[in-house]
Amino acid sequence: MIPAIIWAVLILVPLAYLFIIPFRTQQEYSANPLGIPAGLNFENYATAWNQGQLGTAFANTMAVTAVSVAAIIALSSAAAYALSRWRGRAGSRLFTVFALGLIVPFQLGLPTLYKMWAGAGLVDNLPGVILIQIGAGIPLAVFLYYGFLSGVPRELEEAAKIDGASDLRVFTSLVFPLLKPATATVAILSTITVWNDLIVSLYFLQSKANQTLPKATIGFQSTFNNDVPVFFACAVLSLVPVLIAFIALQKFVLSGLTAGALRS
Repeated sequence: MIPAIIWAVLILVPLAYLFIIPFRTQQEYSANPLGIPAGLNFENYATAWNQGQLGTAFANTMAVTAVSVAAIIALSSAAAYALSRWRGRAGSRLFTVFALGLIVPFQLGLPTLYKMWAGAGLVDNLPGVILIQIGAGIPLAVFLYYGFLSGVPRELEEAAKIDGASDLRVFTSLVFPLLKPATATVAILSTITVWNDLIVSLYFLQSKANQTLPKATIGFQSTFNNDVPVFFACAVLSLVPVLIAFIALQKFVLSGLTAGALRS
C-alpha cells in the first residue's frame, strides 16, 4: 500500500504543479516558483493559443492522430486475424516478424527513411508523417490483437462459413465486434503515442503550417523562455485532450490488456 501511495504522489504532484503554474503571472512565479496563484488568470492560455498558433498545430495533430489510429486499427486487426487463423507454422513465424518491431526502435531508421521520403516528396507534409505513424504503431497493435484473438472461439466462424459467409464477412461482422476491449486498448495507446510524438515531427515537418502540437510546444519554449507560465499553459493545452481520452477509456484499456495477456 505504501509503495502505491508514494508512486501516486510522485505522479500527481508534478501533474498538479503543471496545471497550477499557468494561472500565475510571471512576476508571481519569479518571486516564488512553488507558490499558489493569487487568482485564476486565464490570460496565459489566451497568449499561448493566439501567439503560439496552436489552432493550426491542434488541427494538424488531430488529423494525423485520427487517420493514423483508424488505419492502425483496421490494418493490425486484419493482420492479427489472418496470422491467428493461419494453419501451420507460417502464421507464428510471421507474427514473430511483427513482434520484432517491438524490439527494434523505428527511430533508428529515420535518417534512411528521410532520404526515401524526400525522394518521394513526402517531407514537410502530413501524409508522410501519417504513413510513418501507421508503420510504427502496427507491431504493438498486432501483438495485442493476436493475444486477444486466440481466445475467440473458432466454432462461431465455422458456423458462419457453413451458412455461406465469406472470410471478409466473418471478420467484419462477427469477429471484429468481439474485439472491442482490444480495439479500445489499441485506440488509446496509439492516440497517446501519435499525439505526443515529437521526433517524427522534428525530422519531417519544417514549416509552421504543418507543425504538430509537440513541435509547436518546443518552438514555443524558445520564444517564451522568459515567461514560464505561458509555456506551461501551452503544455497544458497540448496535454488535456489526450488526458481526457485516457480517463474516459481507462477501464477498457485495463480490461483489454488483461484479457490479451491471459489469452496469449
